[in-house]
Amino acid sequence: MRGAITTLKKELLSYAVSPVSWIIAFLFYLIRGSEVSNIVYGFAMFRADVNQFPAATYGVNSTFNMVLLVPGIVTMRCFAEERRTGSIETLMTAPLRDSEVVIGKWLAATVFFALLWLPSVFLLHLMEYPDYFNADISFGPVFSAYLGMFLLSGFLLAFGCFASSLTDNVLLAAIVTILFSGAMVNGRGILLQALGEWRDNYYARELLAKMDVQGNFSNWFARGLIDTSQVAFYLGGIGFFLFLTWTSLTSRRLA
Repeated sequence: MRGAITTLKKELLSYAVSPVSWIIAFLFYLIRGSEVSNIVYGFAMFRADVNQFPAATYGVNSTFNMVLLVPGIVTMRCFAEERRTGSIETLMTAPLRDSEVVIGKWLAATVFFALLWLPSVFLLHLMEYPDYFNADISFGPVFSAYLGMFLLSGFLLAFGCFASSLTDNVLLAAIVTILFSGAMVNGRGILLQALGEWRDNYYARELLAKMDVQGNFSNWFARGLIDTSQVAFYLGGIGFFLFLTWTSLTSRRLA
């Protein structure tokens, strides 16, 4: 796994010096700061239960936009930029396994996404101080909620790596990933109508249940409950799309 770690470090450095990364972080916390400020004001005015505060911050637009838009923007350059500039040939001849390159790039995107969210955890802790709520917030549900969000995001980032490996057009890779993310977040209702009578089939019901991203998050992860079948679904999806990415790279090497 030495090659994967080397790739991880290289990709993280590229994220750190990329203007796009800083623009994403700036816009995210500009919008989220305004939203959280309004929620804090509402909780203080109506003396709401402090332990409901973390759940209230999950349903804001910045959360939705981060899950829907950012995976495609973060992963669009993973392989498409390498193919566009021709540096993919250098990558293919480097003493690295294709699997290490794929894992390293996906890990870098996942770590970067997690770092974007890290300050929001400290923000929740800040709310416990006397100047704000002056009360302890239960961080068990917070942990499970962030776990659910990172599993979904890791799944979408893995698809983004796969989409990026298929083209040399970074914009196309981003659009395809964003469309896939939108389908995962909103596609259950569309599939329910499209399947018709087939939706009563056991396997169709199970698949639709796993694809109910918003329902599973609000009914399980956001309430401090971890659904192991959901965890298995997302981990399986991550492995599946990373395998497809590896297959795409390998086929290029053999071509």
